[in-house]
Amino acid sequence: MNLQAIITTNCIGFALLIILLISSHLVRQRQQLSDNMFTAMIILTASACITEMLTFIFDGNTSYAWIRTLNMAGTSWLYLVNVLDSYLWCIYVELRLYHDVQRTRRRGPFIGIPMLMAVIAVILNCSYQFLFSINEQNVYQREIGGYIYYTLTTGYLFYSLVIRWQYNRKFGKDRFFPIYMFIAPIILGATAQFFIYGISIGWCCTAIGLVSIYMSLQNELSYIDPLTKLYNRNYLDHMLNHISRKEITAGGIMIDLDYFKSINDQYGHTVGDEALVEAARIIRLSIPEKALPVRFAGDEFIILIRNGEEETLLQIEETLREGVKNFNQTSQKPYQLSFSLGHSVHHPETLTDAFLNEMDHHMYEEKNKKHCRSSRNTAKMPA
Repeated sequence: MNLQAIITTNCIGFALLIILLISSHLVRQRQQLSDNMFTAMIILTASACITEMLTFIFDGNTSYAWIRTLNMAGTSWLYLVNVLDSYLWCIYVELRLYHDVQRTRRRGPFIGIPMLMAVIAVILNCSYQFLFSINEQNVYQREIGGYIYYTLTTGYLFYSLVIRWQYNRKFGKDRFFPIYMFIAPIILGATAQFFIYGISIGWCCTAIGLVSIYMSLQNELSYIDPLTKLYNRNYLDHMLNHISRKEITAGGIMIDLDYFKSINDQYGHTVGDEALVEAARIIRLSIPEKALPVRFAGDEFIILIRNGEEETLLQIEETLREGVKNFNQTSQKPYQLSFSLGHSVHHPETLTDAFLNEMDHHMYEEKNKKHCRSSRNTAKMPA
């Protein structure tokens, strides 16, 4: 790969990342840790595109003694960015999937151990040159330690797949975070550079991966409820249209959070939002992988299950009740949760409105029974 092609490839990657940085301006205003991780990856990768282009220009140039120092410094930075980007990617995957900053802070130092070892190795390499060397003719040469180093950084990418696999086992597949769209181009580029010295497509491939992930983030912003991280009404309408058009049998459960107004009135809206998040967590843990959890309205949720028959819906309702019971027995929150449930089955000939109305009707039947019992208990209390 000649110098002109190297410069062109890295400039394309840099341009993509600058466009991505500008396009993600509004997303960064949310001030979420995951957005900060993503921005850091963009900036690091952009710096790597420029640095790699310069190191190829410097390579073999002996005009001035300081050029060799710049070549060593630039190549060291590229090795550092490799491991830093890989580490940040794993942290980003954790945050995007679990949406739990405290969990990530607990796991971050453990995940960072290989990264710290790699950073120390780069620093030591300036004296011992076991990762790469810059000879007296200012020519870069990868050493045996460099292969181990790249294996270590590639391991982070595979560990992100482990994080995703663990999440899928517990919560089911996340439809808007296809991490293979980031990993695949990087593996292709890194593999090519690993076996063929002199080509420079790795950082451009990383830029393509970041753009792909940003596109999936836009889908998430369109179809995910920002508070509960469940799917929103837009995505439910999309799936209902698909079910109706394809004449698919599906089951649905409508869930209403009982006495939610009392939680808001007694403890404030911040605690009320917390109650909604806890309700969403119970729902997510209570449903099978093929089910779709949706925040339908303020304190109402819907679970949609393709090919869900009534027996399946009854089993899920029982699991939901057990989940609420367990929360109330073990939680230290100042409030307790209660669900009113109603289900319906969508057959090929069923109209969407009828499907939703039947769920709503059965849910309110259960809710009215609870309120009647509550009223009778209040009436029996002594004045």
